[in-house]
Amino acid sequence: MNTQQLDMFKQMEQPNPLKGKRICLTGEFRIPPKELNAKLKAAGVDTIDRVSDTRVYKEGDAIPPVKESTSFFVVGSNPNEDSIKRYELNEHDGYHAKMITEDKLYDYLNGIFTEDDQVPEVVEKRLNIDIKYYNWSAPTINGKTFVSRVSSPLKYDEDGKDNPISQKEIFVPEIQGKDMGAFFQIIGNLGGYANKEYFDDTNMILLSNETLKKLEQGEKDNVILEIENRYNKSNTKIFNIQFTSESDFINWVKHRMDVFPDASTIALLNKYEFCER
Repeated sequence: MNTQQLDMFKQMEQPNPLKGKRICLTGEFRIPPKELNAKLKAAGVDTIDRVSDTRVYKEGDAIPPVKESTSFFVVGSNPNEDSIKRYELNEHDGYHAKMITEDKLYDYLNGIFTEDDQVPEVVEKRLNIDIKYYNWSAPTINGKTFVSRVSSPLKYDEDGKDNPISQKEIFVPEIQGKDMGAFFQIIGNLGGYANKEYFDDTNMILLSNETLKKLEQGEKDNVILEIENRYNKSNTKIFNIQFTSESDFINWVKHRMDVFPDASTIALLNKYEFCER
């Protein structure tokens, strides 16, 4: 039996990637909707979501793809831009539907696919943090501004007057060579809650300069891997976190001390800087 025959048998053992899956169609397709739906159902598709190219969605209407259960996001010609944004927001939260073209969909319907086209039976969160998360802006989808979503990084008042960390739960990983006791107390003096671990109710993550530099270079250290792991194991479906950096935070504290001097915080800041040297 030659290699080509072996490959054919191996493909025959693989189920159609569409079988039992939920898919979302956006844009225009060469096959009429009813005919395409029939072909998809014949291939074993469980649920079909179609983003209408004629319906006028009202502000705030939910536009597919559905976050937790969509396996394939099929993009035809002239796709709905808000649907693309919805897909990207789902990606941000760790839900990665496989984006495919119209032609690739037809390949599946014609039995043309490989092992690489298979997706997990159950859609699971798989957060994959890169530098885009540090520089992320909450989207506007279908006229709805996601005011409940925080943009990143944290914006500080250069005059030090506003206090953006007050009442915030802040995950502060260990920073090598720094007096973490002093660092945590500075945050506490300014009304924030510094935590040594990442929790479900974390509002903000303070990255060390070293961790941020590695992330900018496309490298994940143990801090980033731990954040991913904790979030993926949590019950929350939204990664609604603001990032800030060690240096940005310390610079803001210095500005604030010029405006609102506090002897205790200044002493802690001096202790932190002495340790830094």
